[in-house]
Amino acid sequence: MNSLCLYKEESTMLYLMSDIHGELKAFKRMLKKINFHTKEDQLIVIGDIVDRDPGGIEIINMLKPWIKEGIATVCMGNHELFTSMWLRGKLSDRRWMAFGGEETLKIIKNFNFDQKKEFLNFLENLPIYIEKDLPNFGKTVITHSGIDCDHYVYNEDGTINVTKSIEKAVEKDLYDFLVSNDIHYIPSGDLKKLDRYMIIGHTPTIRMNEDRSCKIIRTPYYMDIDSGSGYRKDGGRLSCYCVDRDEEYYV
Repeated sequence: MNSLCLYKEESTMLYLMSDIHGELKAFKRMLKKINFHTKEDQLIVIGDIVDRDPGGIEIINMLKPWIKEGIATVCMGNHELFTSMWLRGKLSDRRWMAFGGEETLKIIKNFNFDQKKEFLNFLENLPIYIEKDLPNFGKTVITHSGIDCDHYVYNEDGTINVTKSIEKAVEKDLYDFLVSNDIHYIPSGDLKKLDRYMIIGHTPTIRMNEDRSCKIIRTPYYMDIDSGSGYRKDGGRLSCYCVDRDEEYYV
């Protein structure tokens, strides 16, 4: 039996993580802490598995069979986009390293042609968002960066259609959408108009919380679960949110 997936006599649990940033040991510790079981539970990772620390590729390789079996889902983050851009020759080594890609770059440079092709195909087929009907939140959109305030699409009742707004922003510029942190700064009046709750990552909570803590940010309109993995020197941690128990975990 996989030591990371211990048996537990409970119903299926849905766990969310984001912005692991190559912290393989932390990822394994988290799976053990939440007692993740591949025959019982599901995992959604909301992007940015790679870069900063060197374990991102290995984490993706762990997740690939789970994705095929429907156990895990991974959304595209801006760092997955950076990786695909480099593989397509649209991002220089220097630029990627400035974004924290040095460790990932070292590994991918040793890939052969077929490995690069397969990895690029994996990255480019990651979903931008996932829709779920969740306890406590109802209709929910799970996506890496949130919503771009320059590309709202309105419903007939005046509410903001979250999924169509995301699709419009992505069609305009995927890069700009995935690096946006607008959701933390848009007026409360706009947040109240969102027709879905949102669960995101991307912006480390250590930069947003007044006390500089790594705690998950919860608002009536969205939740940010990027607790700063990859920024441990600044107090960051890897967090995980259990939807069914409404519980937070940190390692």
